Amino acid sequence: MKHVIITGASKGLGFALAKQYVEEGAVVHTLSRSEVSLEDVNAHQVDISQLDQLEHVMTTIFDQLQGNVTELLLINNAGVVEPVGRVGSLQNEEIASHFTVNLTAPVILANLFVKLSESYLVPKTVLNISSGAGRSPMDGWNVYCSGKSGLDMFTKTAAVEQEEATNPIRFYSLAPGIIDTNMQSTIRNADQSRFKHVDKFKAYKEDGNLVKPEVVSDRIIHGVLKDTHENGALLSIRDYL
Repeated sequence: MKHVIITGASKGLGFALAKQYVEEGAVVHTLSRSEVSLEDVNAHQVDISQLDQLEHVMTTIFDQLQGNVTELLLINNAGVVEPVGRVGSLQNEEIASHFTVNLTAPVILANLFVKLSESYLVPKTVLNISSGAGRSPMDGWNVYCSGKSGLDMFTKTAAVEQEEATNPIRFYSLAPGIIDTNMQSTIRNADQSRFKHVDKFKAYKEDGNLVKPEVVSDRIIHGVLKDTHENGALLSIRDYL
């Protein structure tokens, strides 16, 4: 059986991925603050910003693996966009909280995934959901851009470390495009004095340019993860739409 671990699976892209993987017969393990309204998932209600909880929940997941495990996949999907604003206007606590969710937690989860999956000689993949913002700076998103850039570099570095492994784990980082999710709503509601690109993001919605989470999920499962890429590749969903 394919086992898929997904963070941030209560809504948006994470929910769409969890739902589709269940429908296609995978065993799905979710990590989310809110309840995941899906049947047939192994749901773990956990706030990934509480870093001391991560080892326990990942150990629990691997302790519960049963049957013939044929593939293991970790999708680091959970993320936040706030705080929005230029350097010098942000609260220290907001900065620390942002990096905890968008960078520290995914790195810790990937580290635990590598360690706990060592005895499984099956295909293994870590897919980090990044952003085009991690590859191009944007006024008002200094924290968000930095965190996603850090996640991209972690992906590349972790892949380099797999070069001498007997059964190397694949590490990919994916910019998922502009998806019609709550995060986009948050961006559209930002104060223009703190994020001057608000009108651009409002236009994406008004012009119908936002992609449904289900479409992106399908392209990830049947496009991105079906193709062969260089380990550590920084990918874009635009190449699959």
